[in-house]
Amino acid sequence: MKYKIFWAVVVVFVIAAGGMSFFSYQQKQPLVYHESLMVPAVTVDERTLTMGDLAYYIAAEELEIEEQAKIYDLENTDKYWGMWLRQGGFIKIEAKEMVLDTAIHDEIFYQMAMDAGFTLGEEEQESLAMRQYDFWSDLTEEQQERLGVEKQELMDRMEQIAIAQQYQFVYGMEHSIVAEDYAVDGEKYQELLEEHSVKVNRSDWNRIPFGEVVLGSKES
Repeated sequence: MKYKIFWAVVVVFVIAAGGMSFFSYQQKQPLVYHESLMVPAVTVDERTLTMGDLAYYIAAEELEIEEQAKIYDLENTDKYWGMWLRQGGFIKIEAKEMVLDTAIHDEIFYQMAMDAGFTLGEEEQESLAMRQYDFWSDLTEEQQERLGVEKQELMDRMEQIAIAQQYQFVYGMEHSIVAEDYAVDGEKYQELLEEHSVKVNRSDWNRIPFGEVVLGSKES
């Protein structure tokens, strides 16, 4: 009887260990971005931004870096993506973190703008409309499909970003000598950031295959 109990415990342990191993394996696998749009990315104060909310930042950063990479080495852009920056960190990793940092920065200023009743002026709205048109038009159909975000959702998000960035300029001019002090890498912004609650869904964010979301896998 003791042997039966022993082997039953062993079997349960093996099954449990196998389940944990599979879960651990799954947690390390890259997410398919367009299938993960509703996955939480970061919560700023009480508002949660999903992976889909970060679509513009991801796409814009990937496309910008790829253009720089083509200038560096047209035949092998991976060389540029894998370069080590002088201040530390690989370009690909640091750019991905900049996407997250910028999204957090803009969300803070967007919330502040809404609280202040701030809106874009006529010229700012016209400028935004041009940027929206250019950005969507510059994406190929394949890139639009990889991104997986509806056009109107992306346009709405770009409007929120425009409001946030314009309000940062206004707020910066009112509270500092130069508006850039409240840019994402500004000293004044770092002080402001400490006043807000920021929680990153690091486990899933780490699984976003930055560099391949709109550009696709170089191996495919």
